[in-house]
Amino acid sequence: MTKLSSTQLLIAGVVYAFLAGQTVAADKGKDSGYKLVTKTRLIHFDREFEVSTNDRTQTALGITADWTTPQYGGWFGLGISPFFIEDLDDSGRITEDVLTVNDGEMDGFAKIGQAFIKLTPSENVTAKIGRQTHKSLLMTSSYTRAAPDSYQGVNLQVMPAKGLTFQAAAYNKFVPRANEEAMDFSTDRSTKGAIDYIALLNVKYKHGPFSIEAEYLNSDDYLSKYGLVGSYTTKLSGSKLTLTAGAFGSMDDGSLFVTGAEGAELDDENETGAVLGVTDSENDGFGAYLDAKWNIGNFQLNVAVAQFDGAWIEDNYAGDPGTNPFPTRSIVGPDMTNANETLYLVGLKYDWKDIIPGLVTSIAHVDGRDAENSAVSSLGSADEVWDEVVVTYTFPMVKGLKFIGRWHDYDSDKTGQLDGVKGDETDIWLYLDYAYTFNI
Repeated sequence: MTKLSSTQLLIAGVVYAFLAGQTVAADKGKDSGYKLVTKTRLIHFDREFEVSTNDRTQTALGITADWTTPQYGGWFGLGISPFFIEDLDDSGRITEDVLTVNDGEMDGFAKIGQAFIKLTPSENVTAKIGRQTHKSLLMTSSYTRAAPDSYQGVNLQVMPAKGLTFQAAAYNKFVPRANEEAMDFSTDRSTKGAIDYIALLNVKYKHGPFSIEAEYLNSDDYLSKYGLVGSYTTKLSGSKLTLTAGAFGSMDDGSLFVTGAEGAELDDENETGAVLGVTDSENDGFGAYLDAKWNIGNFQLNVAVAQFDGAWIEDNYAGDPGTNPFPTRSIVGPDMTNANETLYLVGLKYDWKDIIPGLVTSIAHVDGRDAENSAVSSLGSADEVWDEVVVTYTFPMVKGLKFIGRWHDYDSDKTGQLDGVKGDETDIWLYLDYAYTFNI
């Protein structure tokens, strides 16, 4: 898609939102059940790497327009969400971060991010059929770029009792966050579509200060994963403490799990006699964590520790932006879920509401120690560190307007071969978001 056609579609989206607003103004106070939620994001990425040829900047304007109908007859509705991403500026390495690659150049794009039928046969049962965003423990549509990624398939949610929710979903295609094309699932070594589907089952229960969530995910003929998280919140004298524990596993599960099928995280090509894309590979990764958040006044203190036995695989398929449930994760950069690695986090957040309403700042530091090659431990070891500063400002005078600034620095000290540990990297991510809801 050329920049010209992308611009035309972007203008069409803005005009559509404006006309919807005029409809609301002409019929103020009447709510027919039709809803349009527009989200505008001005985004800038500045990324510097240890290998300077990878350095790049990308700046874009993204607009998403989520339009939904009422539930006709109380049980049937529709939803559609066009996404428009316009290239404002780019430099450095040509690769998909915020923008897509078109004929060897960075470019904006437009796509239908969501297009689904919503069924509500009862007040406790909801099903979405079609293209949609997804959120669960082991797979979530990432919204760290100009627009989220989405999936094509079926998502069913059932709430049989207060505080209890079951979710089952199955998808056969995905639409990447920085591309307009719907793609079939595959591994790093297979043909497109080799993974027929990705399916999952999730259950959540919350009662008072307790909550628990469990999920099982299967990437067909490739990978299976499970996760279990429990949390407890207690009020202390003038403060609140939340304790969370989680355990996660990832296992090979079929003929597609061969050497090099997950090239970015596993070192199975280092095993004697291994042939990329041919030799059967094995994985039995496990990770667990403990996390504590203590809120006192305007402060939040966060400490956490995570331990891995074998390498825990983050990506469910090739091109997956990744869903990492560990509090020690590096949001920018490597996954930090390597074999036998131990990670320690300390973070501090402060809400400046008494001085500057709307301003929240946070700092965090993570040490990752004793990571090893996932196949032959003697071939590689490493330590990893990341530091981060995040500034968020919600404009009190303009509802729905927010600024987010993130500075993130990752450093590694690696000896030998270890695919899951990368070179040093410093990122600056800036967002200016505005959201508005039209009830038509």
